[in-house]
Amino acid sequence: MKRYFAVFIALYAVVLLYMMFYASGREPSEISYLQLKPFITIEHFFTGNNIKAEAFLVNIFGNVFLFSPFGWLGLCIKKFNSFVPATVFFLIAISIIESTQYITGRGVADIDDVFLNTMGMLIGFFLFKYATWKNIANIQFHFKLLENNDTKVVTS
Repeated sequence: MKRYFAVFIALYAVVLLYMMFYASGREPSEISYLQLKPFITIEHFFTGNNIKAEAFLVNIFGNVFLFSPFGWLGLCIKKFNSFVPATVFFLIAISIIESTQYITGRGVADIDDVFLNTMGMLIGFFLFKYATWKNIANIQFHFKLLENNDTKVVTS
């Protein structure tokens, strides 16, 4: 299970990075956009009069739910099985990605994206913890295998 998820999350990350930098006809721009006021973009999508449902879904739900699989990183990286390391790592990674969008002019570096993406990761993390607690799909068995492999001494 660990290997399958590791391959899945790596491929998933590559697809998301492509979407964030190249999809929807994104071309490098000499004008970079940086939005550092919290909740401005989110408020715009909830109160704007001419907001299309598609734009709302892409920007609000997409930014949340597309990042929820990253909450399952504890499945393949033991350190990220804890709330603080997983959250700090994700905040740093998504901040670097948003900064890169600003530097390259591909997309908008928006603090609300950091907030929404992190909320998605946290939803995934708590679903992961729930699945582990309830032992859905016998997930505890896979963690015992992980622990046994980490403590096994290799002899020649």
